[in-house]
Amino acid sequence: MNQFKPINDQDIQYFKTIIGEQFVSGDPEVLKNYSKDETPDETLRLLPEVVIKPTTNKEIQLITRYCFEKNIAITPRGAGSGLSGGSIPAYGGVVLSLERMNRILEIDIENLIVVVEPGVITNDINRQLKSYGLFYAGYPMSLETCQIGGNVAENAGGGKAVKYGVTGHYVRGVEFVTASGDLVHFGGKIYKDVSAYDIVHLMVGSEGTLGIITKIYLKVIPLPRERIVLLAPFDDVNQALRLPVILLKEMAVVPTSLEFMNHESLDFTYNYCNRSYPFPEAKSHILVEIDGDDEDRVFSLSEKIGNRLFDMGAKEVYMADNSVLIEEIWKMRRAVPEAIHLALPVEMNEDISLPIQKIGDLLLIVEKLSQQYHLFSPVYGHIGDGNLHVTLAPKRKKDWRKDEPVIRKTFYGKVKELGGVLSGEHGVGLKRKNYLSQFYSLEEINLMRNIKKAFDPKGILNPGKIFPDSE
Repeated sequence: MNQFKPINDQDIQYFKTIIGEQFVSGDPEVLKNYSKDETPDETLRLLPEVVIKPTTNKEIQLITRYCFEKNIAITPRGAGSGLSGGSIPAYGGVVLSLERMNRILEIDIENLIVVVEPGVITNDINRQLKSYGLFYAGYPMSLETCQIGGNVAENAGGGKAVKYGVTGHYVRGVEFVTASGDLVHFGGKIYKDVSAYDIVHLMVGSEGTLGIITKIYLKVIPLPRERIVLLAPFDDVNQALRLPVILLKEMAVVPTSLEFMNHESLDFTYNYCNRSYPFPEAKSHILVEIDGDDEDRVFSLSEKIGNRLFDMGAKEVYMADNSVLIEEIWKMRRAVPEAIHLALPVEMNEDISLPIQKIGDLLLIVEKLSQQYHLFSPVYGHIGDGNLHVTLAPKRKKDWRKDEPVIRKTFYGKVKELGGVLSGEHGVGLKRKNYLSQFYSLEEINLMRNIKKAFDPKGILNPGKIFPDSE
């Protein structure tokens, strides 16, 4: 176990001299707010000793150098909207909140690059880009609240990944502060670079364990002028799950989004939103979005997809072809995780990723576990790229503390057998670290540990994350 130095008054006074007294806090209520993220598990609530809110890379360098010298743990933090415990301070120490580093530094329309600080709210980037006819296509589902630095740290995905990819596809460069307090810069306004190791994309998805990101270069692309969303209920889930192959292979169409919601997930959502929904008895609903610049082509393509949905057994196909109707459908889809969490506060919430053609097998596994352990099992997610959000929650709570570790281990084992991975977009963090060895060999984990050690020899950056405790 890491032995970090506890923070004392002298340390706090030093931090205050760097960034000002009002941006360094040891107030118990403030510490409590920074002891958690959006992970439902109440056991993942760990207090920092101090919260620091810098605004410049120089301030971060001075703080980090001091912590490196004194062996003080640092947990970098964005909006705290994560779902893996990645920004929770496992060993107390400093929570380094980047929320005040929230400037869009440059919009370079000639090179199609936007340069931002890590605390920028992700959707604010697109608000600024819209007038230029551009957009950032990373699109995590919590885009109204999450910050771009956290998106990069987790390599966040979302509802448009099937066409546009995840955060890492758009990161062209990063500036970051190392564990010892050095400021380094890799990449930038370039599209190709094989000059050396790809440090840029090693930082993407590193969960704050390798460096503290202070500047990000993002690729942006032209904003599509036309969008249409289709919503189709199905009685036969297996018929619905044929859609990725039909669209991507038979019709040679890459949809913007291809989303799946089973009956339970929709039931919780419409109750939460106090709304009725079409064909509530349907076993699943499929959401398809198409976008492009040619209005006639987008409409024609949507009609063809709608007809194909009917051929596959859809009970109805609802088409939204204006921004108000489109937002109504997406609003319901985005409400799914919140609705499930409010209805099932005690839950096991997973975001596994697996080959698209194994999704049906996974749903059978979920159904079997649900019956065996008397569970609620809402499932929803991105079937266009194989990333599903699976919630397993007890109908009777008395056995949950005993059953949950067994259920989790069994579930992960089945995911591994299907060729899947531990997390598709939320990360490992605190929540899943002790299950990493179900997916990687000891040799593979040691290789990753050695990378961590090369970047952070004292282990002060976001300690206690990703890697299993019991090795």
